[in-house]
Amino acid sequence: MPSEVPSNGSTRREELLTVATKLFAARGYHGTRMDDVAEAVGLNKATVYHYYASKSLILYDIYRSAAEFTVAALHDDPTATARETIYHFTRRLLVGIAGNIERAAVYFQEGPYISEWFTEDQVDHIRKAETQVYEHVRDVIDRGIASGEFYDCDSHVLALGYIGMTLGSYRWLRPHGRRTAPEIAVEFSTALLRGLIRDESVRVESPLGLEIGQVSTGD
Repeated sequence: MPSEVPSNGSTRREELLTVATKLFAARGYHGTRMDDVAEAVGLNKATVYHYYASKSLILYDIYRSAAEFTVAALHDDPTATARETIYHFTRRLLVGIAGNIERAAVYFQEGPYISEWFTEDQVDHIRKAETQVYEHVRDVIDRGIASGEFYDCDSHVLALGYIGMTLGSYRWLRPHGRRTAPEIAVEFSTALLRGLIRDESVRVESPLGLEIGQVSTGD
């Protein structure tokens, strides 16, 4: 049955975006027509085109939303240690991915093809956001190395591995799965940081910057 769409313009646009995201995740961008989006929200196609002049603009809004979420998750407490920064970033990322699995799925499924659908400026915007995320993670690892908190390592490789581990979790992470997103963040961060931290007592007792028993697993 078509969903009931509110009359407010911005809300209607958001509803269209949400529905299209679910359809793109399930059927792929190529496999979804504007007619499908219109039918799912109970509108005629002309009305859908009023809010989105093309299917590629819907896809770009999905990408822009995902990129902005990921960059926003980077914010740090400047007084935090490198290990604390990595843990809190991991937690924010996984909680956000679990809250919108379809958006993450679309982002990675359609990633190889965005240069076909987006303008050069749009592709550039997305790539700059991706670079910002990579550089931030690399810089945090470098900061930990420089301070003596972490062992010396190839921060470039570690940053790429970290991004693959966290952002790739959309494939199997489920909001109501066996482990919650915050719990998985603890597992991921603990495994990574215990391979980086120099101080043995810190590595064993508080790899996340807190005593293990004190780590919150709530949202």
